[in-house]
Amino acid sequence: MARPRQQDARREHLIGAARAAIIQRGLGATRVRDVADQAGVATGTVTYYFRELDELFDLVFAQAVNRFCTERENDAASRADPREQLAAVLRSGLPTGPDDELCCLLYEFSPQARRRPGDARLRKQLYERQVALYERILVAGAETGAFVPRSPPAEIAANLVALEDAYGYHVIAQTSMSRAGAEAHLFGYAALATADTLLAP
Repeated sequence: MARPRQQDARREHLIGAARAAIIQRGLGATRVRDVADQAGVATGTVTYYFRELDELFDLVFAQAVNRFCTERENDAASRADPREQLAAVLRSGLPTGPDDELCCLLYEFSPQARRRPGDARLRKQLYERQVALYERILVAGAETGAFVPRSPPAEIAANLVALEDAYGYHVIAQTSMSRAGAEAHLFGYAALATADTLLAP
């Protein structure tokens, strides 16, 4: 039997293989054999560590949640000025470019939410945490006078997350929006919504 550290390493290796398989084949088409081929192991190795493929998919999604929720929450908490908090969170809400793997994975999971209840639940949790983060920053900024929200903070927060999702898709798909253009538009809306002329990319 493998030692705990070896088991953890093998699980991480399989999670990485699942990420690569989903990027290559799409979430709906990825099977145990695809993960095994990516990892260079037998299918039995995959099912030994993950009895259900959905368990593996949940862990892949959890990595995206960590980046777009936990890391952003910690980044915001490390700053005292609401304006600095908002700017940092706005910047980290977009893909770094078309090859941003975690963002590509999120866009693979989203269309499946209608068919897969587990994906819908995870996507809902991700959305609600992102909105809650923005709302906390906006409320804090309003209390200090840094922001003068022109709509309810919850509404502005929901719009910011929606814009992240929409612009992020164009960055990944390389259609009509570059990363720089998406960031400029996102900051532009935030500045208008908060009446903060100092907020800038």
